Amino acid sequence: MKKILIIRRDNIGDLVCTTPLFETIKARYPDASIHALVNSYNFAVLEGNPHISEIHVYEKLKHRKNLFRIPLAILKRLWLLLTLRRMNFDYAIVAGAGFQPRVINYLRWIRPVHVIGHIAPNHPASRMIDQGIPADQAQGLHQVEAVFNLLTRLGIHGPPGKVKVYANKRNPEDSQKNSQRQLCVGVHISSRKPSQRWSTENFIEFIRYLRERQDASVILFWSPGAAENSKHPGDDSKAATILSQLNDPSVLPAPTSTLRDLIDQMAVPDLLVCSDGGAMHIAAGLAKPILCFFGDSDAAHWHPWGVPYELLQPASRMVSDISVSQAITGFEKLVARVK
Repeated sequence: MKKILIIRRDNIGDLVCTTPLFETIKARYPDASIHALVNSYNFAVLEGNPHISEIHVYEKLKHRKNLFRIPLAILKRLWLLLTLRRMNFDYAIVAGAGFQPRVINYLRWIRPVHVIGHIAPNHPASRMIDQGIPADQAQGLHQVEAVFNLLTRLGIHGPPGKVKVYANKRNPEDSQKNSQRQLCVGVHISSRKPSQRWSTENFIEFIRYLRERQDASVILFWSPGAAENSKHPGDDSKAATILSQLNDPSVLPAPTSTLRDLIDQMAVPDLLVCSDGGAMHIAAGLAKPILCFFGDSDAAHWHPWGVPYELLQPASRMVSDISVSQAITGFEKLVARVK
């Protein structure tokens, strides 16, 4: 029986784009024991995934709120790596769309028999990867495709499947509440990158359109907290303005303080409106059609995978330059596609 460890230490969207690997490997090697090594920030993406034998979680030091406990976090990480070494993995897959030299330090501790990953010419760390694929072969591919190509080293070829994220069962009251209208639309207003942010006024006008012209109920998603928080900026103030201006009981507030909460609540609406980011990939993992706003990011590499979508990206690469009329046109195209 093959024992395989997939390592993905990046952000939420990156891990979502890695999910086709687990199902595909399990389909090809049903007896394989498939493990994942991820961080405490993104691990909820894999919770409930039936193709994973075990999820191993470490905490990134920059995510530590209490600086005095950093030594404890380092000790826990070392213990985890030693535990993984004792598991004697046949393969470790360094999942990513390019060369990942920082992961090499983990591999020195884990010591799998074989390592699959992208390699960089003349970089000494590439010597740790005995089943390598040149990193330049990932250029021009979607993130999902670039990561999935690593499976050729396991004898697996063909196009990748859909990304998948697993929500907990919905509250029956929520389902009933959102089935009273013809359409339920999730609108996510938060974005970490300034180039991906749409204005409060635009959201208000667009949601009015959804309510008055589409007769849709709306779930307003946002990251809670203060906008002034440099590490974890939130949109409590923005959401409060939108809700107060609309003053509509069919616009339901949904602040999501945890990734698990975001996943579970995003399972409720029929489709989603959001900017490029982790929430967009979560929606794709939940098989939601998406109207997405792209700012200063590579749409060819990061567009929603495996779901119907309409993508708006202005020449300025600033989401703030997308007009409400453009958003309405994109939304109507999306609805026409999924009817």
